[in-house]
Amino acid sequence: MKNLFLAGTALLMLVPAFAFADTDAETFTGAKVGVDISRVRTSLRGDPGNVGATEKGARNGVGYRGYVGYDLQLGNTFVVGAEAGIGGGGRAVTQTGTAGRYTVDPGLTYDLSARAGIVPTAGLLLYDRVGYRWLRTDQKTVPSLANAGTISNRRTEGAVTYGAGAEILVSPSLSLRAEYNRTPYSRNFKANALSIGGAFRF
Repeated sequence: MKNLFLAGTALLMLVPAFAFADTDAETFTGAKVGVDISRVRTSLRGDPGNVGATEKGARNGVGYRGYVGYDLQLGNTFVVGAEAGIGGGGRAVTQTGTAGRYTVDPGLTYDLSARAGIVPTAGLLLYDRVGYRWLRTDQKTVPSLANAGTISNRRTEGAVTYGAGAEILVSPSLSLRAEYNRTPYSRNFKANALSIGGAFRF
């Protein structure tokens, strides 16, 4: 997985802005449909499960996301846009304490976001993103006492998500991008993602 992201980052850095002829005539304006894959790090801190945990729990996993959106390039310099996405992935993270074990298993995620950026050279976009993300989770507390029952709970977490990325136009109908974003669902539970992906543009 590490090699995948190194390769993706290198691709974005090495593909030149003149990847197709007549670059100056192309812009980021238009609708798009795309997919991302990501390295997702989920983490727990504090003791949200009340199991007497004193150490942070964190795990890395593979995530995926499909999205639709629309961008508008204003002149030669600025781009604004919006996206709606749905995805999943990531690995369950656990805290173990003196009173038992608490686990959060991430499931389906969906989001709405806006982005804005600059085009320093034709075909290259550097942008910031902000929006809101929802995450369905299965939460389980397993008490250390033998006669105590397991407590299971399914809930949807929601929080502001934000990040930054770079995108290049490989052709008038295809773009590639890399992005890093963070979603602090609460003081105790958050997810960070480093993603690479591509979009068909219309």
